Amino acid sequence: MIQLFNVFKIYEGEVRVEALKDINMHIKKGEFVFLVGPSGAGKSTLTRLLNREEIPTQGQILVNGKSLIRMREREIPYYRRNIGFVFQDFRLLMDRTIYENISFVMEAVEMSGSEVKERVPAVLEMVGLQDKGDAYPHQLSGGQQQRVCIARAVVNDPIIIIADEPTGNLDPETSWEIMNILLAINKRGTTVIIATHDREMVNRMKKRVIALDNGLLIRDEERGEY
Repeated sequence: MIQLFNVFKIYEGEVRVEALKDINMHIKKGEFVFLVGPSGAGKSTLTRLLNREEIPTQGQILVNGKSLIRMREREIPYYRRNIGFVFQDFRLLMDRTIYENISFVMEAVEMSGSEVKERVPAVLEMVGLQDKGDAYPHQLSGGQQQRVCIARAVVNDPIIIIADEPTGNLDPETSWEIMNILLAINKRGTTVIIATHDREMVNRMKKRVIALDNGLLIRDEERGEY
C-alpha cells in the first residue's frame, strides 16, 4: 500500500536540515502503525510527504502503486480524498457547526448533497456525537473536538488515516477513547498511521512501531514498544 524507497528530505536555508535520511519502508493495507521518536526526529515531515504537502528531495514514494513524486498538481485533490488527516490542534472552523465542519470536507471534493446528508450523520454516530451536529466547536470539550476531527477524516471513506499527535492535548482517559475509535476504524480495513510521543499508549497497544531519530529509521518492530 505505502512504499518508500531511499527517501531523503532536506531543507535548504541558512542552516541545512536533513529531516529524513535514506528511509525505506513498506506499510501494508489494513496495518496499524505508530511512528515514534523525539521531537525533530522526522515524524511530521514523513506525514507531510504522505499527504503530498511536500515531495522528497530524493527517493520515491508509492501509495497504491502510484508515485507521489510524479503526481500532477491537478491529481493531488483526488489523491487526498483517499487520505484522512487528524491533527493535534483540531483545526476546526469555529464559525461553523459540527455538521458543517464535516460536510465542508465532502463539499470540497464535490460530493453530492444526498451523499452529505447520508454520510455526515453516520460518521457522527460512529464517534458518539450524533446529538452534537448543531453545536459549535467552542461548545465541545477537547475530546469531543478530536472526535469531530476523526469524523471529518473518515467521512470520505479514506483508505488511509494519518494522525499527528491525536492525543497530545488530551487527558489519559479521553486519549484511550480516541484510540479505541481509531482501532475500530482500523478493524474495518483502513490503514492507520499515528505519529505520537505517548509512550504508555504505544507500550500497551503492542502494534507495529516504526522509530525515527534525527531523520533516520532506527527501528521497525511488529508488536513493538516505544
